[in-house]
Amino acid sequence: MRRPRGRPLLLSNALDAAGRQGAELATDVLAVAVLGATAAQMGLLNALGALAFLVLGIPVGVLVDRSPTVRLLLTSGLVRAGLLASVVLAWALGGLTLLHLYAVATLAGTAALVVETTQTAIVPRVVGVAGVSRLVARMQSAESVIALVVPAVAGVVVALTGAGPTLAAAAALTALGAVVVTRLRVPQEDRPADGATTATATAALTRFVHEGRLGWSTLRERPTLWRLTLGNMLVNLGLAVHSAVEVVLVLRELDLGAATLGFIVSVGGVGGLLGSLVAVPLADRLGVSWVVRAAVLLLAPVAALTLTALLDRGHALAWLLVGTFLWGLVMVTYNVLTAGLAARLTPTALLGRVAATRRTLTMGIVPVGGVAGGLLADQTDVAVTISCWVVLNAAGAAVVLTARFPPSRTATSTDPLPGSPDPAAAAD
Repeated sequence: MRRPRGRPLLLSNALDAAGRQGAELATDVLAVAVLGATAAQMGLLNALGALAFLVLGIPVGVLVDRSPTVRLLLTSGLVRAGLLASVVLAWALGGLTLLHLYAVATLAGTAALVVETTQTAIVPRVVGVAGVSRLVARMQSAESVIALVVPAVAGVVVALTGAGPTLAAAAALTALGAVVVTRLRVPQEDRPADGATTATATAALTRFVHEGRLGWSTLRERPTLWRLTLGNMLVNLGLAVHSAVEVVLVLRELDLGAATLGFIVSVGGVGGLLGSLVAVPLADRLGVSWVVRAAVLLLAPVAALTLTALLDRGHALAWLLVGTFLWGLVMVTYNVLTAGLAARLTPTALLGRVAATRRTLTMGIVPVGGVAGGLLADQTDVAVTISCWVVLNAAGAAVVLTARFPPSRTATSTDPLPGSPDPAAAAD
């Protein structure tokens, strides 16, 4: 990235990602270790944090496309930092409640959605179309490094000072990331006349409904793409079920401590980074369809390593570290290659609409899984809940394996594939 005007956005994104990683770990520890949250309550907390991506994802995208401004980034970032600070204040005064955490998770998730969407929309205006790939690659690389470092550091800080001070530091990083973006210089675009604004808004609503239907019909008309979507929904459902008990498992069932929790998350980041590096070379050597099938088949056995940690508690940490590392490796490899497959299976003119429809389906299942996983754990136990995660991964693999992939091509012959996703991320 030779153009310096993109650097404030890169720095802002890195600070925001660091704040987000630290806040997630500190909030989980507050909920479980301080407030005594059950698995059901943790599932609801996770679900509320992801709710905005289901309910408001496409509308926010339409609004941001009309005005991807520095002011919007600044305001959204500061709002999220203020919400985190309210949790710190309530904790310091001894008045923190789960209801407070629920409200903050919902509102902060909405602010995060606006930040992420605005960052995506503003990049071409900052560096021009030719510089988009370079800047986005830098941003994704920075997030990958942060995913390796911050959780481990945050875990140590929680162990030494407590979750409250750690969350305060995360809020400060989030606010700093919002302020840094004010150094960004974005060329002004012509705005519509006042009389055209209402007409444009009405047209946008009509277009939104039409494009939603078109994205859905296109997806259903392509059996392979539809099976990939259904498989990803099942994998994400399982991951959401597991997320409800993950922190409870480490902090309460196995009593490994916050520092170990942060270390485990970081090891998953190492696996994810490795997956982003080997996915394309493996597909070029062995074929995209073969690597995708192998990756999705490995998801259930890798998830089962977490169940093994419960059964073999003397070596629980080793099992969790191996399982988390392999999950990051396999999941990111799968995500990178299926993104290329989806692009090949979708008409170029409809990529955006089909992608939005798939995202709504694959991420919309996450809140449902979070709540269901928590309730299941409270009614049965953690082992049963993790077993459901394993079964759902196996079901997702079965659906994907029924898909008929297009003739084998190398990964590098397709459109450029995305960079390293969040290693703990769900299937795209």
